[in-house]
Amino acid sequence: MDAIRYYSRTGNTEKMAQYLAEQLGIPAQTIEQPLAQPVTRLFIGGGIYSMSPDNHLKDFVRTLSPDQVQKVYLFGTAGSAFTIEKGLSKILKKQKIPVSEKHVFLHGVMPKLGNISDRQKEEIKKFVAEINA
Repeated sequence: MDAIRYYSRTGNTEKMAQYLAEQLGIPAQTIEQPLAQPVTRLFIGGGIYSMSPDNHLKDFVRTLSPDQVQKVYLFGTAGSAFTIEKGLSKILKKQKIPVSEKHVFLHGVMPKLGNISDRQKEEIKKFVAEINA
């Protein structure tokens, strides 16, 4: 079983999570929804704020255990070149939860606009094809 959890301040990551969910055929839920059962793949998404993932997202990741999650796949949005990868990977490593090297981050998505372009949708489709290959 797979699951998607995300945190979105401005709605951009929410839109990305919903599109990713369409491609994977599973629902996207906010981090307020705990995992009901163990998952094989957990897709975690968020934006970058002042060069760091939001504290709500970091707190959610700290609640996870290897008994719940076999592997994490990261995704997110940012108006800049920074991503949530470094900050969350560090926490997940401490939790002893493997993080896939495959991820998808959309750059240039500006706050509150949430305009995911056709090119960015193709990036998400390519990511899904790679992880399902």
